[in-house]
Amino acid sequence: MRKIFLLAFAGLIAGFFMTSCSPSKESKHPGFQKTKTGLYYKFYKKSKDTTRPHVAEYAVLEMIYGNPDTVIFDSRNLPKAQRPMKIPVIRSIYKGDIYEGIKMMHVGDSAVFWCNADSVFKKLFRMPKFPKFIDSTKDIYFAIKLLAVKTPQQLQAEESARMIKKENEEAKAREEYLKKHHITVKPTADGLYFIPEKPGKGPHPKVGDRVFVHYTGYLLNGQKFDSSYDRGKPFDFILGKRQVIPGWDEGIAKLRKGGSAKLIIPSSLAYGPGGRGPIPPFATLVFDVKLVNIQPGPKPKK
Repeated sequence: MRKIFLLAFAGLIAGFFMTSCSPSKESKHPGFQKTKTGLYYKFYKKSKDTTRPHVAEYAVLEMIYGNPDTVIFDSRNLPKAQRPMKIPVIRSIYKGDIYEGIKMMHVGDSAVFWCNADSVFKKLFRMPKFPKFIDSTKDIYFAIKLLAVKTPQQLQAEESARMIKKENEEAKAREEYLKKHHITVKPTADGLYFIPEKPGKGPHPKVGDRVFVHYTGYLLNGQKFDSSYDRGKPFDFILGKRQVIPGWDEGIAKLRKGGSAKLIIPSSLAYGPGGRGPIPPFATLVFDVKLVNIQPGPKPKK
């Protein structure tokens, strides 16, 4: 497990383990300084930047914490959209906590802090039970590299710009798909592309009806991510009750029993900016669907 930690901040960690593992009777953490509140700290890189994080701002950072033998958390393993970490800077929860350490740093600094494990898990993380793999009498290290300090307004502006960029990229990819497959139908007001293939018979399903649908779902690049055929039975849900993505509620309502179609569903009618499972953020989805059966819902009360 140490190898993972060493790769994160090579120079910082090399010095950290050399000093923290050296025997000494004079200090709990040899080579580290101690604040009046009991926080042990050591800076392995000091930048010339004068910017420091303050309460109500956000610290943009890389962080690893654990003990010398176990990495409990590594921010590099977070989903791409969540990297680097952005931590709201608040007043210390208890004396000598990691927030005190973060507020000691300047942008560009790299440092290691030691905090009491019992306080970290009970007071900071508010865990009702202490993890069995951690000794409550020992300390937890936090290795931190401060990358930037942002105001909430700056983060909001950056996120808005990122969203616009992703939406534009999705729209471009969708237009390329439509052009490549010679699809000329116009989208509905909500943005759904409904391409009928087989008309089917009888009435359309109504809100409250249980519908049984066979389907195969693809990303725009042709990658299949799910199919009811693989499970050997159609998928059923109650129409119009938000049990499925909005694009399905709208698209399946356009079919008749036995009918089939292709649905091209923008992320705004699917899984949006978050994605889900194998479906990435801002993904337009393509479904080949067939309405196998309709089970009428309960009749409205008079």
